[in-house]
Amino acid sequence: MAVAGLGTLARHLAMQNQMTSVKSDFNRLGQELASGLKSDIGASVGGDFRALNDIERQLTVLDSYDQSTLDAKLFTGAMQANLDRLHSMSANLANSLITTVSSGTAGAATTASDMAMQDFESMVDTLNGRSADKSLFAGAATDGAATIPASEMMTHLSAAVAGSVTMTDVITAIDDWFMAPGGGFETVGYLGSANQISPFQLSETESTSVQIKADNEEIRQLLRDTAIAAIANDPGLALNSTDKLALLDTSGKAMLTNQDAIIQSRANLGYSEERIEIAATGNAASRASFSIARNDIATVDATEVAAEFQAVQLQLEMVYTITARLNSMSFMDYM
Repeated sequence: MAVAGLGTLARHLAMQNQMTSVKSDFNRLGQELASGLKSDIGASVGGDFRALNDIERQLTVLDSYDQSTLDAKLFTGAMQANLDRLHSMSANLANSLITTVSSGTAGAATTASDMAMQDFESMVDTLNGRSADKSLFAGAATDGAATIPASEMMTHLSAAVAGSVTMTDVITAIDDWFMAPGGGFETVGYLGSANQISPFQLSETESTSVQIKADNEEIRQLLRDTAIAAIANDPGLALNSTDKLALLDTSGKAMLTNQDAIIQSRANLGYSEERIEIAATGNAASRASFSIARNDIATVDATEVAAEFQAVQLQLEMVYTITARLNSMSFMDYM
C-alpha cells in the first residue's frame, strides 16, 4: 500500500508546478520555432507598439503603390505594344503605296486600296484595345470604346466625299472629317473622354500620366492618311486609275511624313515606362527596409530558439521521470 506523507505531497505539488511551467515554455518555444514569430511581441517592444504600427502602416501603403505600379506597367506596356503595331502598319503601308504608285497599273492601285482598307480596320481595332478592364485610348472614359467601328467610320467618310468632283475635293473632305474642330471625328467618330486618364500614383512622391488618346493629332492624321488610300475604291466616287494612284501617292507620302509624330508619342510613353520601373525599384527597396525592421521586432532568432527548445525538451523529460518515480514510491522505500 502506497503511503504519502506531507513531505511527499509537497514534492508532488512542486513537481506539478514545475511541469506546468516547463510545458508552458515548451509550447511557447515550439510555437515560436514553427511560426518564426515572437509569442509576446508586447514584451519585445516594451509595451510601445507605435514603431511596429507605423511599419505595418507603411507596408500597407506600399501594397497600394505596388498595385498601382503594376496597373501602370500593364497599361503602358499594352499601349506601347499597340502604338508599335500602328507604327509598323503605317510604315509598311506607306512603302507599299509608294511602290504601287511607281508601278502605275490600275490593278495594283485597286489591290493597294483594298490593303489600306484592311489596315484601316486593324488600326481602329488597335485603338479600341484594352488592358484588363480599361480602354487604352479613350482617355478618362476607360469603360468604353475609344472610337466607333471602322465600318461605321467608312460609312461616314463615304457620305462626306459624296459629290466630290476632283481628287482634291476628296482629300479636303476626309481631312475636314478627321481634323477640323467640330468635324465628324470629334462629333461621332471619337467616343472617349476629352480628359486624360487619371494619373497612376506610383509612390508617395511619384505619379505618372498617360496623355495619348485616339483623338490626339498624330493618331487622327494616321487614320486620315490611311482612309484616303482606303476610300480610293469607294464605288460612289467611281475614280479612274489616275485619280486612284494620285490618292495613294498622297496617302503614302503623308504617312511617311507623319511617322516622326508617332515615334515621338512612343518615346514619351517610354519615358513614363522608365519612371514606372524606377518607382517599382524604389518601392521594393522600401519594402525590404520596412520588412527588416518589422522582423527585428517580431521574429525570433531560429538558432537561439531551437537551442532553448531542445534544452526545455530535456528538462520536460527529466520532470516526467522524477514525477514517475515519486508516484511509484511506497512506505517500503523508506525501510
